[in-house]
This record gives sequence, structure tokens and C-alpha cells, in this order.
Amino acid sequence: MTLPSISPFEEKLLLCLLSFYREFGPGANPGISGLDDDAGLLRHELEEAIRGLWTKGLIEYWPLKPAVRLNEPGLRLAMAIAGERGQ
Repeated sequence: MTLPSISPFEEKLLLCLLSFYREFGPGANPGISGLDDDAGLLRHELEEAIRGLWTKGLIEYWPLKPAVRLNEPGLRLAMAIAGERGQ
């Protein structure tokens, strides 16, 4: 499987969201506040990753909460990346 090109920030966020998915299930939609620490990103890196993944259709984003969640294509990609890393 050829993985789409994503930035290192986007990859970190995808893997972080995958861990939320695994822990809480498909309804996991963590708020943006504190997600930078969970993903190991600086705030501006998190914002860049959210914009990039949302633009690519890999996450859902709710600006009013604000919160994010993996959608099906994002979940498949995150699982493929995790599989390549043995996670």
C-alpha cells in the first residue's frame, strides 16, 4: 500500500488520534486544548497538522468545540502508519 504524503506533524497527530480511537472507540473526539501535548507538537504545529489533515479529508473538525476526530480514510492511514512502525 502506498501511503499518501503527509507532514511529520500530520503523522504525529494521526497516531495520537489513533491512540484516542483505540482507547475510547470510534466516537473519540478529543478537544484541541491539550492535544498539542498529547501529540508531542507545539501549538502552531498542531494547528498546521489539523489544517493539513482536514484539507486532505482525513479528519473531522468541529471549530465550535473545538475538537477533531479520525474519519474512515484517516483511520485507515493511521493504522497503516502504525503497522509500518510495529505499533
